Amino acid sequence: MLRACPHDSRGRMTSTPDRNKPARTVPMNELIDWALVLGLWSVALISLMSQNIFRAVVFFILLGILLSLAWIRLDAADIALAEAAIGAGITGVLLLDTLGHLKKTGNLQPGHIHLNHPRFWLAISAALSLVGVLLWAVLQQPDMQVALHQQVAQAMPDSGVEHPITAVLLNFRSYDTLLEVAVLVLAILVGMTLKSRHPEPDSLPGLPNPLLHANLALLIPAMLITSAYLLWAGADRPGGAFQAGAVLAAAFILLHLSGIRLSAHLSHRVMKFGIVLGFCVFLTLGTSVMLADRPFLTYPESTAGLFILVIELALTLSIGLILLSLFSVTNAAAKSADKDSTHEQ
Repeated sequence: MLRACPHDSRGRMTSTPDRNKPARTVPMNELIDWALVLGLWSVALISLMSQNIFRAVVFFILLGILLSLAWIRLDAADIALAEAAIGAGITGVLLLDTLGHLKKTGNLQPGHIHLNHPRFWLAISAALSLVGVLLWAVLQQPDMQVALHQQVAQAMPDSGVEHPITAVLLNFRSYDTLLEVAVLVLAILVGMTLKSRHPEPDSLPGLPNPLLHANLALLIPAMLITSAYLLWAGADRPGGAFQAGAVLAAAFILLHLSGIRLSAHLSHRVMKFGIVLGFCVFLTLGTSVMLADRPFLTYPESTAGLFILVIELALTLSIGLILLSLFSVTNAAAKSADKDSTHEQ
């Protein structure tokens, strides 16, 4: 509702809004958040309920992209980068590759969802129970007795980096990161050992796709530069070894799919060396400080930044090769299943 239109100094009529009636507007950020929430629920339900497996995989990849956007809205850019590279990228390639092998062997049997089946309602009940427990844990969490963020802020000048997440992962809580890397290395080495029992070659067959080969000259340099930037940026902004390694793994997988590879023997040796390199460098630097009567993984303040940079360089290569190995190991297992099914026929 507008009041009587007064005149300005030039005689033009102006309209004044009624200030007694408050204007209700929805902020754009809130609209984006609600759109993300609805999109996440919709894509997740479609991926779970779809009877077409290819459609389910595509919507699962879309779910990873939306999750990365949600993490950005939560100011967790590091997790968003990892989710986009791993959840939407490499995992999607693994699922599509597995789907292709299932179609090739004839083992792809689309399942039908029966709403009256007890297993369906058992799964729904379990999922809702888990959501309820998580909500209860969030609402009933006790007050922090120690202000961890303040302790991290106070110790940042001695960490060697300016980004708090990098400082926590590679300095303040480096025990956790070292053990996580050890678990990854152990898991992939076991997978490679099982893979070596099969007579299949290590390399993936090249795809006869001229568009893929034509774009390699543009994509590979861009991906390598992006990986190097994420590694260097991790010192003072979102990024780091894991995100850089994920992009590097995507470049390796692209080269594998295009048919560019080393010899089988050399590739196997280089793969094993690169996989254990990050863990060995991490462990060596963490142990070397004990020679100066310092605790394990307690870097000197003057060289902490250099220690972290060397560790991240080695971890980037190792993480990239570990993720590539996950792809090649599953591919070799699928090819072995194809061969067995062919012999049976």
